[in-house]
Amino acid sequence: MTFDEVINDIEKMVGLELESIKPGANITLTGIDREAKRIELVTYAGKAKTRPFSELKKIWDKLCSTPATHVDSVLGGSGSSRNQPETVMANLPYIEWFFMNGKKHLALMKEPTHDYGTLYKMDEMDAEELKQKLQTIDKIACEVVVLTDDIKSAAVAYEDMTGVPLKPLSPGVYEQIQDNVRFIIVSRNSILGPVETGTYVVVKGNTISGTGSVITINDKNYSIQHVNGLNLMVCLTKSY
Repeated sequence: MTFDEVINDIEKMVGLELESIKPGANITLTGIDREAKRIELVTYAGKAKTRPFSELKKIWDKLCSTPATHVDSVLGGSGSSRNQPETVMANLPYIEWFFMNGKKHLALMKEPTHDYGTLYKMDEMDAEELKQKLQTIDKIACEVVVLTDDIKSAAVAYEDMTGVPLKPLSPGVYEQIQDNVRFIIVSRNSILGPVETGTYVVVKGNTISGTGSVITINDKNYSIQHVNGLNLMVCLTKSY
């Protein structure tokens, strides 16, 4: 889903009072100014406000790249004003919320789980699973993907050398986390998209225009980039 599609969905909530996760901070969405790239709203106290699309895009981009996000951290601070874009995003049907360490977090779902203009608190078991993912990600300093035509031989050799068993993620995809590095071994036949076998370092950044193919591993999209001897996978998005 693109950010333009998110704006289209937000527009469907114009005229609705949106419940805030923070009690007493509901807002009513009154309009979408596409030319100025701002949303228009009225606070619970009756004050007319606008918020830039850029805030919503920062939140959306973070939701697409991590299991969950703390909006105040994404927008660089805290306060009631940042509660407004959080409320808008949380009322979309494919976003749920939960508390982690006493802080509100939003998470992007694979499919809609509630109606437009409503909040949905994540199931406790699902929230606990996401918390564990976030804690694991915080400890990971680097990701390396190995694409191979012979997944069985590669897995056996890797386990023999490291002494640590690989964890199956899905058919043809295995991982191991060691010394803050996440190693992912993937059968080339199990992924979507053309790609050469080899070892790739996963990075965040911009792709080079006109180069590289896009592949999918475990519902996560990567742009393949070969640059002066570097084999890179630029992480584009995720789906949880």
